[in-house]
Amino acid sequence: MNFLTLAVLIALTYLIQRIVLMHALDGLTYDMKSERRTVEPDEPFHLVSTIENNKRMPVFFLHLNETVPAEIRLGENEKGIDFRIMKAYGTEPLASMQQVMYIMPRQKAVRRTEVSIAKRGRYILRGATLTAGDLLGIDSRSFQQPLAREIVVFPRRTDISRVKQAYGGYLGDISVRRFIMPDPIDTIGFREYTGTEPQRDISWRETLRRGRLMVKQYDYTAEMRAALIVDISGASHEEAEQIFSVTRSIADSLEEKHIQFSFVTNAWILSSSSVFGYVPDGTGPVHLNAVLECLGRACYEVTQDTGKMLRDTLKGRNDGRSYIYISADSSRKKDILQYYEAEAGQKLFKVDCTKEVRL
Repeated sequence: MNFLTLAVLIALTYLIQRIVLMHALDGLTYDMKSERRTVEPDEPFHLVSTIENNKRMPVFFLHLNETVPAEIRLGENEKGIDFRIMKAYGTEPLASMQQVMYIMPRQKAVRRTEVSIAKRGRYILRGATLTAGDLLGIDSRSFQQPLAREIVVFPRRTDISRVKQAYGGYLGDISVRRFIMPDPIDTIGFREYTGTEPQRDISWRETLRRGRLMVKQYDYTAEMRAALIVDISGASHEEAEQIFSVTRSIADSLEEKHIQFSFVTNAWILSSSSVFGYVPDGTGPVHLNAVLECLGRACYEVTQDTGKMLRDTLKGRNDGRSYIYISADSSRKKDILQYYEAEAGQKLFKVDCTKEVRL
């Protein structure tokens, strides 16, 4: 081989190197998502990474560096992934999952990675950096694909046997009261106005027909309802986690008994739609999942004080439902609770997550 031939080969190799490197990232797309948006603590699930090469040229060397929450743990059978803890993104600790691959022309590469998360919370998949190299691995080009895909981990279940026992007696009192509370939905007839009924119960059509004031007569409610009031104000981070776990277990118990319940909390909810935690009356898997997702998204910041939350929740709600107030220690707010119980004429069932159950 003479010098000229060698020079031509070197020039061709260099040219091919530059062309491969110049177009290495062309037509390359990336996405990552969780197969499940909500999961239980330590429950295995899969992160699905999809890389598609839409051009006619292969990608000879591709280094994939995915940014994930530092709390993620790889499954025991996951091989070929380099997992490293990174510096925090603001206050959010992050990690990277790195791997190297080769992608053929017009190929879609899909990788399912089994992971789990032990701690309650809302987590975000932040995307990835893709680095493509030339034929000889001398030079490379990179691009970042930002993402913001959420994963919500529910609170852990905890033992609430003492709460169930005490709440059983409390429900007994409510069960008696529910048969003396009229249900404003089911009208079974009319009777003469005595002056003690609210004006909204007057039936003007029946009054005109009979020539005297008549009011609607309601049926008696036979459906048990509850309201969960979750107060984290003044609680430490550890106490707040206990509150969330106890609330989750109570919600599970109410759902098992097919008792309709609403949910409200003054914990800040990490969500794009609203920072306020409220779920109206309901029952069933969808309703329960909405409550558990609020608990999973809750952080330690407080949106309103105890008094305002109780006033807004109890105002005008003399409907015979049971009110379950869950906090770290209700004795810290004894005066506030007694004031709003007296004002609303409602007795709260108090659950202290750091002490014995209080009634």
